[in-house]
Amino acid sequence: MHGEAFKIDLVYMWVDGNDPEWQAKRNCYIGDSADQSQEVVGAARWRDNDELRYSLRSVEKYASWINHIYIVTDGQCPAWLNTANPKISIVDHSEIMPQGILPTFSSTAIESCIHRIPGLSEHFILGNDDTLFVKPTTKEIFFEGDKPIVRLMRFDRQKALRRGNYHKMIRRMQEYIVEDFGKKIYLAPHHNFDAYLRSDYEYCVNNLRADKWCATSQNRFRTDNDMHRAYVSYYMVASGHAKMRKVGRYNNVEGLFGRIKAFFANRFANDSRCINNYSRDYHKQLRKYNPIMICANDSERATDGDALRMKKFLEELFPQKSSFEK
Repeated sequence: MHGEAFKIDLVYMWVDGNDPEWQAKRNCYIGDSADQSQEVVGAARWRDNDELRYSLRSVEKYASWINHIYIVTDGQCPAWLNTANPKISIVDHSEIMPQGILPTFSSTAIESCIHRIPGLSEHFILGNDDTLFVKPTTKEIFFEGDKPIVRLMRFDRQKALRRGNYHKMIRRMQEYIVEDFGKKIYLAPHHNFDAYLRSDYEYCVNNLRADKWCATSQNRFRTDNDMHRAYVSYYMVASGHAKMRKVGRYNNVEGLFGRIKAFFANRFANDSRCINNYSRDYHKQLRKYNPIMICANDSERATDGDALRMKKFLEELFPQKSSFEK
């Protein structure tokens, strides 16, 4: 397929954690989680701040080349979503996940079944509802020829042992890749839109540590023993099916002089940046790091006031309704 045109789909995982019915369903099971940390069962994990609305606006403005959009969710649909738009589909968990475990509230369980989405193209991008494009993009930002570009960033493996669920999972995926392929890829996913090949995703889940992927898909809440989709990214790099791109504040700055200038000007250029809800000045973060895409990152540190500020910020970035809205 090298050099040929191919379709690229976009998959979102979305939940309206503000919905009282959904909350009641979650609360029936939340005590069953072995990990009661805020990272695993805190409200911020599922809080909806209308990010998906603005992310779709960013797609229409900056990534109109996307072929089709799938929103994976649990019996929900955004009230504002124009479901008549032929470019968008709602995919219920029941369409792709083991029936006996539903409902599930685990992102890793859901991700382990993403490749089962009916009609999903071979080349696709996966993101959360809080990831957005903030500059014009092309297919080549995510695929070099027909190979996905895997974006990875610095990762402190020693600190990971003392940190939470996510960091422990990432470190373990790195160890599995060393064991399975002899490749040391001691970098972490950049926490934004990621490119995949559906065939590689399916191959990993069905053939590489399949028992662990199956166990992950059966969990209602995340655990330290879950498989993480980072394994698929590492596999694609290790097998030569993908191109690795290390991202950081300087990765789009050219040359040593450019780095020195960026350092003293405190203005960088990188592919992606997390902007935390609790940050004091979102616009300053955007100007400073000059990213292609951002994550409007929520956490338990964020207050209701922070959420309102973030929503206002996203509205300022994307004031125009998209064709994905009623």
